[in-house]
Amino acid sequence: MSNRTHDAAADEISIVASKRLLPDPSEIGALFFRRRWIFTIAFLATLAIAALAIAMLPRTYTATSALLLEPREAQPVKVNDRGFVAPADDNLIDTAVQIIRSPTLTLDVVRSLRLDRVPEFGGDSKSPAPKLTPSRSAGADSNGAAGAGQQIAAITPAERRAAGMLLTHSYVRRVGVTYLVEITASAADPELAARIANALARRYIGLDSAKKQTRNAQSARYVENQAAALRKHAVADDAALQQYMIRNNLMSAEGATMAEQEVSELNRQIADAQAQLAGQRGKLGAAQAQIARGGGGADIGSALASDTIRQLRQQEAQASARLAQLDARYGALHPDVVQARDELADVRAQLGAELGRIVSGLRADVQIAESRLASLLGSRAQAKGSLVQNGSAQVGRLELERRAEASRAIYSAYLTRAKETAQAGELPNADASIATLARPPGGPSSPNYLVGALAGFIAALLVAGLATGIAEYVEDTVATRADIEGGLGAVYAGAIPTLASATRSTPRDMTPQDYVTIRSMSLFTESLRNLATYLGIGHSGSEQGAAVVTITSPLPREGKSTTSMCLARTLAMGKHKVVLVDADVRHHSTSDALAPGREHEGLFRALDGSLPLDEALIADDRTDLQILTTLGQANPHDVITEEAMAALLAVLRARFDIVIIDSAPVLGVAETRIVSRLSDTTLVVARWRATPLKAVRTALDLLSHNGSKVGGVALSLVNIKEYASAGLTDAFGYYKKFKGYYAD
Repeated sequence: MSNRTHDAAADEISIVASKRLLPDPSEIGALFFRRRWIFTIAFLATLAIAALAIAMLPRTYTATSALLLEPREAQPVKVNDRGFVAPADDNLIDTAVQIIRSPTLTLDVVRSLRLDRVPEFGGDSKSPAPKLTPSRSAGADSNGAAGAGQQIAAITPAERRAAGMLLTHSYVRRVGVTYLVEITASAADPELAARIANALARRYIGLDSAKKQTRNAQSARYVENQAAALRKHAVADDAALQQYMIRNNLMSAEGATMAEQEVSELNRQIADAQAQLAGQRGKLGAAQAQIARGGGGADIGSALASDTIRQLRQQEAQASARLAQLDARYGALHPDVVQARDELADVRAQLGAELGRIVSGLRADVQIAESRLASLLGSRAQAKGSLVQNGSAQVGRLELERRAEASRAIYSAYLTRAKETAQAGELPNADASIATLARPPGGPSSPNYLVGALAGFIAALLVAGLATGIAEYVEDTVATRADIEGGLGAVYAGAIPTLASATRSTPRDMTPQDYVTIRSMSLFTESLRNLATYLGIGHSGSEQGAAVVTITSPLPREGKSTTSMCLARTLAMGKHKVVLVDADVRHHSTSDALAPGREHEGLFRALDGSLPLDEALIADDRTDLQILTTLGQANPHDVITEEAMAALLAVLRARFDIVIIDSAPVLGVAETRIVSRLSDTTLVVARWRATPLKAVRTALDLLSHNGSKVGGVALSLVNIKEYASAGLTDAFGYYKKFKGYYAD
């Protein structure tokens, strides 16, 4: 693969990557995998610190009680209306919440529970009991003072601190839009938390009840005093009315005065007398009319009712019958007839006299009725005179009567009100009740272990991620293809793995340069072929002769010599004529590895012409590779000059297909620049995650200014078992998928 083709592919990859709006998730995964130990240590350390902090936090228990507000009409005297619940507004409920949070109620709870002796509330169990001093009662209602002689404890600093702490340890809120108010209290003791919540609720009910009882007592006293005054006023008005009526003779019975009753009675009697007179006159007129018609008064009603008249009528009838019998028997002149006629006349005379007396009696009855009627009319006239005289006095009586009735009505109302107020004072007066009593909680509310664990886990993730990011940011070594192409602007030539990571089983003490001769189809050997293909030295030489490749590194101990030996042996096994020149005259690692124990300095002797090239070359004992060794400078004149090196390379080009030069590190040795300038291409080897980017950048700058042709930068000693160790765009990112292709 040519450099131009590689550059075009790299440019295409960079263009595609630049179009991404978000980072590649696989790159993020690779980053965290590379830094997994830092991530794991930071994560576990943060998690341990969070767990320790949670374990050291004090436990707090929270208990909640609920109050049900039942606002009623403010009419304590209407006992029958006590069940009516007035509509509650937000202001009323908010006021109840503020009362529960008030200093007065809080101080009462502190004293009732002795919270000033609880260390949690800023108290001291050895605090002295507070002294009693006359003061306003903490339990008095908001409108009045404490009762006479009542004493309360003066507020001590410990109580003041405890009250302040109680406010911070409690919370009061309205539940939605209902009439429920929740009272929440927190403490280190679950029993104490429940007692505080219940005490706040009960104390509010007690204050509300005391306030209403005080108000009812004040109302009762006021009503009783007013009723007593009104009773005296009503009695005085009634006495004034009675005295006025007696003085003006206006005594009444059954709703009317005596004069009115007298006139009314006379009117009734006059009506009766007139009716009686009319009846008597009717009887008399009828009797006189009958007598005038000649009836003899036989059919007069009074006569018919008289026993004497009946007897005389019987005698008349008997005498008349006897006279008729005698007259018919003896004749008119017979003495018996004459006697009978005289007897009949005598009976009829008696009957007439009796009828006269009856008519005279009727006339006397008419006169009596007329006299009685006249008397009654006279009495009525006199009574009407008295009634007219009392008319002016009635005005004053009515005024006094209205005043007395008003006094009695007001007195009656206040008397009823006093009774109702007394009854209302005996009823439950609080407008609130405990809907739910606080129970000791079964577990602490703080710390919340679940939330704490979640927060610790999130914090551990954040810290571990931050540590990973910092580690990635501060690391200034060459690690991935992106570092070479993006950070250095160089061409990525490939990566050479470590032998341990590229093989499943490696013979002990086997060197990489020996391994390539034994496992020619292994992953490790294939990475060297890829490198040769990239450098364009895997085929026959160019028209100019053999390809000359200089392999160098910015710093020592970066694997350049191992790379040179392995690459040379790999190419030599591929039927190429390869010569490996050890130009590292100071360390000569290649000569020590491939020609150990030999005292032959072939490179310098070939350069100065003191030794023919054929004699200077040493054959590799494993491959057809030829090695031009060096064992160090024998004298100060053994140096690499450009003219001598150029002449030597010309000879090597003519005899070999590939010339590989293992040179010294470019940053420390000047000869490397000479050798690289004479080469067809220069490969810079950087140790994976060890060589600083600045060192590689400096080496590339030196080679560029030297006129050398840099073929690329290769990573050495790469641990391919690390996920995407050289970057996701490197072939080793997918090495697991090709395990079956290699014979390790």
